Amino acid sequence: MTTEKIMDFPVDIINYDDIIDDLSNYLQTEKKMSAISVNPQIIIEGQSYPEIQEFVKESTHRIPDGIGIVLVSKLTGGQIKERVAGIELMFRFLDYANTYKKSIFLYGAKPQVVTDAAKQIKKDYPNLILSDKIDGYTNLSEEEVVERINRAKPDFLFVALGFPKQEEWLARNIERLDVSVFQDVGGSFDVLSGHVKRAPQFFIDTHLEWLYRSLTDRKRFKRILQLPVFVIKSLFWKVRTKDD
Repeated sequence: MTTEKIMDFPVDIINYDDIIDDLSNYLQTEKKMSAISVNPQIIIEGQSYPEIQEFVKESTHRIPDGIGIVLVSKLTGGQIKERVAGIELMFRFLDYANTYKKSIFLYGAKPQVVTDAAKQIKKDYPNLILSDKIDGYTNLSEEEVVERINRAKPDFLFVALGFPKQEEWLARNIERLDVSVFQDVGGSFDVLSGHVKRAPQFFIDTHLEWLYRSLTDRKRFKRILQLPVFVIKSLFWKVRTKDD
């Protein structure tokens, strides 16, 4: 797998099929796959979280989740041509679990959101095994959450605590978890549950889903300003490090 760096964060030159093709290598062994989103927010804000930087570096699949990543790669002579959206990858993981009757575990989001997401997943993917779920507001201790996941022994664990909590949680616990495939999925449970509408197809097809969500959710509005900042900072970083 080929990798390039953007502001010291590794991003893999990879597509959906590459990731799905790798699944059997992890599900049939004791190796762990961590499919972690690398987007402009994580790169900019992640500079303040060295533990997250290290976690991303050690992850097996650092997916280029954001058109900003593709744009910066193009502007700096990189090779990333294709965005791998976290929610689309989750759908493909669910398809795989459904086809091969694998088990999943949902952790994160509000209680009603994760409950509704679980119901919708079981409706859309009736052959997969929903091992269990825990909302992101649980009174369980971190140790108890880990123990409950390990009792379930799911093939896939989807963590939806939002940045930076989900990455910090995974960094602390991934080695203790009896799971084959990990993914940080941000607000994907909100979409799966129907509590948040996904962007119209036009925005998805033109890689502007982030813009639609930023315009329709005030909490995400700052991401509109984050993209040009990310591009400028990345270009300056590339100039400074081109001879390294």
